[in-house]
Amino acid sequence: MTGKLNPVLVNALIAAFCGLMLMWFSHTFQYPARTAADTINSMLYYPELPARELRFLVQAADNWMTERKNLQERTLVLEQENIALRTALQRSGVNPPQSSPRLLGASVTLRYPDAWWKEIRVDKGSSQGVLAGAPVLSDGFMIGRVSRIGEDYAWIELVTSSTFLLAAVVVDTWDLGVINGDDIGNIWLMYMPPEEEFSEGMLVSTALVGDYLPPGIPLGLIVGPGETRDGLTPFRVASGARLAQLYNVQILLSSGEGGSS
Repeated sequence: MTGKLNPVLVNALIAAFCGLMLMWFSHTFQYPARTAADTINSMLYYPELPARELRFLVQAADNWMTERKNLQERTLVLEQENIALRTALQRSGVNPPQSSPRLLGASVTLRYPDAWWKEIRVDKGSSQGVLAGAPVLSDGFMIGRVSRIGEDYAWIELVTSSTFLLAAVVVDTWDLGVINGDDIGNIWLMYMPPEEEFSEGMLVSTALVGDYLPPGIPLGLIVGPGETRDGLTPFRVASGARLAQLYNVQILLSSGEGGSS
């Protein structure tokens, strides 16, 4: 009939308007939006659990064959580095710790598009022994650290975030620097003297900065230098983890807390 609105068009316009309002609200009121998201996540956790577990099972089966060889090779490298570190400590007269941290498996439950390279949320929290500042790994490489904790969830600040700062060392030369992200997916090793010549592929790992973060955790491999400013040269670092596709991670717990899963 002439002049009568099409119901399909009306519904589409209403849906588009609601979507735009939701995007505006999420961007303008980030803290209330995230608090609401955490609350809704807690309410929907058990109804969504079967579907989530099935999805993670399919993903794990798809990735298992391709990742197994890489994980075995990286485990061997980590074991060799661990032996070398313990040997160095013994030669310097320092007794190495008798207990080692443990890994707690966690699944990624939320990743905002506008903060894709800044943070993720996982389904493990304080009730599983997660502590603020704990390092988080994927594929054997550190990809971030715990920034905020709930009882059954935690937010992880990613190494690609511009607010992420961490002391790091080039393993082959023992030069110290600071790891920092740029919010667009890149990782940089900052404050390096321009006369240093680092070869492509050199390993960058965590430095000894405190009891909560053990040294020797791989952060990535050097790709090449950036632009020298104020007498210092940043070097771009490529993570060994697939930072664009994070589904499952491991949180490093203090000795005696939690367990691997």
